[in-house]
Amino acid sequence: MLSFGIPFALVPVILVTRRRDLMGGLVNRPATTAVASLVAAVTIALNGFLLYGTFFG
Repeated sequence: MLSFGIPFALVPVILVTRRRDLMGGLVNRPATTAVASLVAAVTIALNGFLLYGTFFG
């Protein structure tokens, strides 16, 4: 069940932490946001593969 919830936790965190109006001086730099997005995409893809293997493999 946790694999279904990971995208709903990772994506909003990345979106919120890149907004200067919300985070002020603690906003992520563009490079940090890019790396976080890449890590999130890989994590979500691996979870998708795991879910596919669980239900269809």
